[in-house]
Amino acid sequence: MSFSKRCKKEVLKKEPISTLGELLSIIHFIGSIRINRGAYNVKFETDSNSNARYIYNLIKDLYDYSPTFEIFDKSYKDKERIFTVLVEDNEISEDLIEKKSEGFIDNFSDIEDVSLDDIKSFLKIAFIYKGSINDPQRGYNLEIIAREEKELRLIKESMDTFDLNAKINDRGDYYIVYIKDSDKISDFLAIIGANRSLFELENVRAMKSIRNNINRQTNFDKANIDRTVKASLRQVDAIKLVIESDKYEKLSSEMKEIASLRLENPYLSIEELGEMMDPPMTKAKVNYRLQKFIKLSEEL
Repeated sequence: MSFSKRCKKEVLKKEPISTLGELLSIIHFIGSIRINRGAYNVKFETDSNSNARYIYNLIKDLYDYSPTFEIFDKSYKDKERIFTVLVEDNEISEDLIEKKSEGFIDNFSDIEDVSLDDIKSFLKIAFIYKGSINDPQRGYNLEIIAREEKELRLIKESMDTFDLNAKINDRGDYYIVYIKDSDKISDFLAIIGANRSLFELENVRAMKSIRNNINRQTNFDKANIDRTVKASLRQVDAIKLVIESDKYEKLSSEMKEIASLRLENPYLSIEELGEMMDPPMTKAKVNYRLQKFIKLSEEL
């Protein structure tokens, strides 16, 4: 199961943020109105059993009424099914239709007039039915499809309420509202109550950060080793040139001892060379004397 499906499955197991807010949002995205013998029925169709069960429970909790739950085989060969939740009670259907027509989704003008719970409910349902999220192992991207400009504006401004920094992509026939910032995706998951998915994403982010730090440290160490080796080989070449000249015999015993140690240990650090001196010598003093060999070789 993909990360996106696991995330949706998780939020469907949670308590509704707002029962009415979520139900009205679901009507907006997948609901339809049917007239049967002069009476209204509200109908929901989905290819997900868990989605249908969630809708069923929302209606039951809100109205203390059990809607009709039906399963149809869309394709026997592919074993595809359609799950239908049907509100056959005329009064409840009319109440839902009235609440939707008076609600913020149909009459959206200013997001500041909408309660935070209704905004969270709308984003949660929009993600379940029109959204997707990448597996964090492969990158960070969360997107929700909007069918028209009004819906686009509602989704975008709902996200802006929580400073999610959402962007828009116009695909011609539809729009995509998307988030690529991993911090903001984490915020979105927290808003819709996907805490387990949030933890999984944060765990991946932490592991990536650790790997990046290790790589940076490895590259840093490698660069330091390369610099040390280059400097050591330069010192060895300089010492050999000085030894072959008449200047070597005029050098102090400390200079000769350092020269001998460097020739015998070309890959040791300056600090390690200093520890081998008798008595031990500081890193600065060893470096000064080795640099003196380089200067003497350049004068030859």
